[in-house]
Amino acid sequence: MNMIFKLFGASALMFLGVACTSCEKEKGESGKPDIPMEQVSYKASNEIIVNPERGFYKATSCEMGISGALSVSTLKNYRANGYSLIFRYFYLKNFRDKALTDEALQFFDKDMAAMREAGVKCVLRFAYTSLETEPDAPLSIIQTHIDQLKPYLAKNADVIAVWQAGFIGSWGEWYYTTNNLNTPSARKAVLDKLLEALPEGRVVQVRTPQYKQEYLRLNGKPTTALTAANAYTNGIAARIGHHNDCFMASETDYGTYQNVTEDKKYLGQEGLYLPMGGETCPPDGVSPADCSKAQEEMRNLRWSYLNSDYYKGVNDRWIAQGCMDKIKREMGYRFVLTSGEYTTNVTPGHLLKVVLRVKNEGYAAPFNPRAVELVLRNVSDQTTYVLPLDVDPRKWKPEMESTIEIEAGLPTDMPIGDYDIYLNLPDPMETLRDNPDYSIQLANEGVWEAETGYNSLLMRINVTSDEKTDIYNGDLVFTKK
Repeated sequence: MNMIFKLFGASALMFLGVACTSCEKEKGESGKPDIPMEQVSYKASNEIIVNPERGFYKATSCEMGISGALSVSTLKNYRANGYSLIFRYFYLKNFRDKALTDEALQFFDKDMAAMREAGVKCVLRFAYTSLETEPDAPLSIIQTHIDQLKPYLAKNADVIAVWQAGFIGSWGEWYYTTNNLNTPSARKAVLDKLLEALPEGRVVQVRTPQYKQEYLRLNGKPTTALTAANAYTNGIAARIGHHNDCFMASETDYGTYQNVTEDKKYLGQEGLYLPMGGETCPPDGVSPADCSKAQEEMRNLRWSYLNSDYYKGVNDRWIAQGCMDKIKREMGYRFVLTSGEYTTNVTPGHLLKVVLRVKNEGYAAPFNPRAVELVLRNVSDQTTYVLPLDVDPRKWKPEMESTIEIEAGLPTDMPIGDYDIYLNLPDPMETLRDNPDYSIQLANEGVWEAETGYNSLLMRINVTSDEKTDIYNGDLVFTKK
């Protein structure tokens, strides 16, 4: 009888959509019996999942230090309605000619704390005005402000999903400026400061592909699209992503593209490793993007997030045409377990083998670091053992299936008994690691444990005194939590 039938029964398996078959002991090339393993096939879910750092966001803004502070209750309500992300504009209208006050900096800090308590993260941008007719700030003031913000950005990097360049011009979009900042040298000076202040493991986004390419050129770097060889490093090319605030709104997306074909090809490659997101605009010279065009464009450009509030004329069309739920499901990453193989009877101090196959059905991959752990939890007393894995979900690329092969040891003093096994994908930041709101939920039926953020692998491991497996002599050993 299969182990999973012993545990859950046939009716439970039918409900969960899981198929399980036993692997018989067979002789390998060495002549010794292979370790017996159980196989599980998982059923994908059609649920719209509120996962971190992806999906539609709620737009918010404030006058930093003056008005518009975030409310934890409002943010929790956003999350309850399906938003893990907000866009947070910090306007600095009162500081165009002077340093930020301690009151303003504490205002920023308290907003970040509210996000942390509510279980959301932000797309962050600073600007000096929301009107084309109002001034921005001189370069020297911008540089002073970024220096002042640096320790606060480091402290709150856990709830900053991505930092948009901002500061220059109306809305921080690097276009309208009253201080002659729309020049290569001024843009370079601001981006230099931003990268200097940027917390490790976070990315700055710029408004057009040309801004990044121009910056790389001025630094004597290649302007070709990022590749796997130089992604996820401290190199400047790996720390600058892209946002588009007039997505699918004209032939050039309001000047986002200079050479539409080449620029989109460039962004499609960059988006395999860097965040891509933004908002739509009122269409100019083109029809509003219908469902077919929107989904094709977001998948080709590796789209991770989008404004839910602007532009309503485009977003509402997707609702009317019936594709909005599909876009909500697939924007960013969407990880689906397809199958797993497990050693189900293991002796303390001996070898546990696990093979997992995960498909990414989303438009993109995660763009920030993410931890991955196997968890064993005793069925009787809930004692938990954890194994951190050297696995990077950022490499689980869209429309691809990835295989995770694990060979690890159980502690020699691990109590005999039955243990359920889980996959945990928590936020790697210590401040968020144990908060399930920041863990990734797999898009499978019957796996999510909301109170812990664990994904059940629907398999039970029997830790037994019978020596049915090989002794483990390696360094990967589960530790008691």
